[in-house]
Amino acid sequence: MTMKQTMHRILALLLALGILLSLAACSQQGGGTQAAEDIVNGDFEENADGKWVGWTREDAAFNARGVVSDEKINNVPMEKSGDNYFAGSKGGNPVMRGTLTSDVFKLGGNGFITFKMGAGKDHEKVYVEFFQEGNDTPIAHVANEDCDGIYITEHLITKVVNLSQYIGKNIYIVATDNDDGSDLAYVNLDAFHVCQSDDEVTAAQAEHDKQIEEYGEKPFEEDPASNDIVNGGFETGDTTGWLILDGTALTVANVVPTSQYYWDDRSVYGDGEYYLDGSNNGATQESLTGAIRSTKFTLGGDGYISFMMGAGNGGSYVALCDGDTDEELIKVENTYFSDPALALTLLRMYMDASDYIGKVVYLKVVDANDGSNGGFAFINVDDFRVSLTADQVAELEVEQLEKIQNETYTSASYDDLTTLLNYYNNYPYPVPLNSLAFTAYAKNQVVDCGTVDVTAYIADAAVSFGGEAVTDIAVTKVAGPDGAEVTSGFDAVDMSAPGAYTVTYAASYEGKTAETAFTVIAMADRNSVANGGFESGNLAGWTVLTDGWSVVDGQAAGVISAQTYWDEGLPYNQAGDYHLDGWNNGLDEAATWQVQSSSFTLAGSGFISVRMGGHAAAVHVYKADGTEIGYYTQNRFKDEGFPSVAVGSWADMGTYVMDLSAYVGQELYIVLADEQAEGWAHAFFDEVVTYYETAPDYASQADTVADGGTGAEVQIPWQLAENQK
Repeated sequence: MTMKQTMHRILALLLALGILLSLAACSQQGGGTQAAEDIVNGDFEENADGKWVGWTREDAAFNARGVVSDEKINNVPMEKSGDNYFAGSKGGNPVMRGTLTSDVFKLGGNGFITFKMGAGKDHEKVYVEFFQEGNDTPIAHVANEDCDGIYITEHLITKVVNLSQYIGKNIYIVATDNDDGSDLAYVNLDAFHVCQSDDEVTAAQAEHDKQIEEYGEKPFEEDPASNDIVNGGFETGDTTGWLILDGTALTVANVVPTSQYYWDDRSVYGDGEYYLDGSNNGATQESLTGAIRSTKFTLGGDGYISFMMGAGNGGSYVALCDGDTDEELIKVENTYFSDPALALTLLRMYMDASDYIGKVVYLKVVDANDGSNGGFAFINVDDFRVSLTADQVAELEVEQLEKIQNETYTSASYDDLTTLLNYYNNYPYPVPLNSLAFTAYAKNQVVDCGTVDVTAYIADAAVSFGGEAVTDIAVTKVAGPDGAEVTSGFDAVDMSAPGAYTVTYAASYEGKTAETAFTVIAMADRNSVANGGFESGNLAGWTVLTDGWSVVDGQAAGVISAQTYWDEGLPYNQAGDYHLDGWNNGLDEAATWQVQSSSFTLAGSGFISVRMGGHAAAVHVYKADGTEIGYYTQNRFKDEGFPSVAVGSWADMGTYVMDLSAYVGQELYIVLADEQAEGWAHAFFDEVVTYYETAPDYASQADTVADGGTGAEVQIPWQLAENQK
């Protein structure tokens, strides 16, 4: 064979190989190497280490991490076909766009394909298309026309596609997400299946109709002549009896169990099994707005209405509206909102609508805050009761108060019940509260060690029942710092041992008894502030200088026993059993506050120390005449490396040593303060020590804590605080 013949043969072989490669490339249109006999991984049950099987992703959307097995998404039941399905919200940020293309398969069976599709609210931008191999014109186009964003949202709704004229052809599927918005701007997919019989098609169509009937908008029926509303407590588990007037902020997906917590361990303290949660634990965007209304009713009884409301920080409210003109007759906002003390907690409120008795009205819940009016731009509501009589209101007032008085659950990080009880103790009830209740309390005291007449301290206490004064008030016991109790001789109690004495006193009226307590701090000397470590469990010995501080049973709130905070178990670095916690005084984050110690005579070395943490913490030291001689601020706050306090610092307290030796022998007092701070504006304090015989060796001292998340030991060194005065 000549060289020329050899070259011709090689060229012929290369040409043949090129044709074969070209044909193979054509067969790969849609992502497969060759046409499969069925849809590859059409139900997303196969997953290869987080990578797609049988599908090809392009651009940012449709990440394979979106293949999940969750029973619910945003509280919506997902009727998945097997273990897994694709959830668009889990497969990328809603603003992401892209495509997901199946491998090529030969269409068999009877040519019908069924699949399940959810979300995709914008039908022009999110859809599924079917193509014949080699042709870029879709042979079928399916958008989720069933998704209205209100009743049908994430639901995997069954779809049926007739491709019977393409039986035997090579087909591939492309899911497209071109929506860069945020409202259901993605798609959920499951169960792509080629039908083998007409019975399968009929069953799929029936399934679709059943889902629409179950999840779609229900007929809204009302009887304006009724004195009641339908489903006032959302106990059907959905929005039956409520008509969506506007927007998508308040939908059936927002009806959630009262048993679910917010912020990991915060209870809403709702009524019954369900309530309407405008954020659904963050699943509903705060930027969304909307309004819903109850069924119309004729207001009866004595015209009283009661309901529970939480969150609603500006722009959200409950209104009583005219059933004929839609005029808002009475509007109630959550003026008691407080972050974090009463952030999402449901608070029972009352509406006196007696001017409208006999009128056809309805209740409207409005979320008009798109976030521009501040955070917590949503509203929670529950347990609407209408046409109440004065007697029913009086009964409900007592029932609600006693429910919280007897509540035992509270979160680890926040003293929920203290602030909530304060709310119910001080609410301006429309009917005098028929409960034996203290209206004024004995004050905490600081005394020198010795014999003390504690009966003298209850002179300021006052009690009433339904507005009637009760005079039968007496001390019942005194518990000393060692736990020993005294049950008689209250006019001469031995308080020779220094520490905190708890004095319990009670009121009696017609067989009913109410009791509460105050604290007496006995001091062996006056070189230390009273209750410097807050170990009495309250603010005995300290004076609150700020209005709006939460007070329960005569005791200022804020002293708590939690050792850690947040779900990661971050340490407070608490010295004993209690500390002063800026999250738990009823004031919001933006507020500033101050508490003042008892006076003390500076002695010994003249050094003092305070544990403080949080971005806003500061310590002021004054002479008895009010002259400020010391001003110290925390310097450890660092919002980095969360949740490791080895890297960052949040509510954890460090020990700050202060040199006041120039003022030994003088009478001083201390003010602990929460001051203005950018961003994370909280303050925490503990272990105020005002007597050191010799100067503390702060350079070699450190407090040991367990790191957040890992639990590893972390050292928080003591430091000499800089006097900025």
